[in-house]
Amino acid sequence: MTQQPEPSAPAPRSLYRLDRAHAMLSIGAYVLVAGVAVLVAFWTVQFDPWGAIVAATGAVVAVLALVLAARLALRPPVVLMLDGAGYRGRVRAQRHAFEGRWKDVRDVKASSRHLRFTTVTNDEQVFPLETIDTRDRARLLRDVYDRLNTAHGYTRFTFD
Repeated sequence: MTQQPEPSAPAPRSLYRLDRAHAMLSIGAYVLVAGVAVLVAFWTVQFDPWGAIVAATGAVVAVLALVLAARLALRPPVVLMLDGAGYRGRVRAQRHAFEGRWKDVRDVKASSRHLRFTTVTNDEQVFPLETIDTRDRARLLRDVYDRLNTAHGYTRFTFD
């Protein structure tokens, strides 16, 4: 008569960050802006008196762009957050923001590219899975499954 242990409760909050491939596009744009700002700064410094002001502004823009690129490279932004009450994403699901409560979710469908939530009001919310690192996708799907089961009171079978 062995009983299987109850599934552990999901973590209080799960964060899923932007995939590095998507972050690299923004990092490239920031570096490009920094390069253009430096080019403008060097070119305009020769003109008096406004050249120095434009050059200083270009230098500030270049430094700011490089700081933003470094921040994005070291810590990509959170694109999806799951907690005990619901979910919230930084993407738009057609007309609405991708957010809701677990108790309002009626159906979930996962494909290789999208995670689709259908709510009790028949609204469909679509989250693009390609924005999340491929190594985190299985963890995300398991986390959604566990949180839905917890919200609706489902437990695993136990055998006596």
